[in-house]
Amino acid sequence: MSHNRQAGFPLTDYNYQPTADAKITAGQPVAKLTGFHKLSSDFIGTEMVRDYATEFSAFTIIALISAWPICLSIVAMARMVRSY
Repeated sequence: MSHNRQAGFPLTDYNYQPTADAKITAGQPVAKLTGFHKLSSDFIGTEMVRDYATEFSAFTIIALISAWPICLSIVAMARMVRSY
């Protein structure tokens, strides 16, 4: 850091480099999952699967409804081309 007396705060040089060890936070190793955390993770995991299935079904229905007019227009254009 360079202390510039003209500025109201010190200027930084932005050379921060994080450590490569992601298992240590604030100098202490990360604790194992607690029972409640594991239970809630399992519950949220099953809820996410249900939520994903519901959203996928809704997206599929919307995509099929949207594709219907496009398919009909392709069929109509093919009939028009055959009649010429």
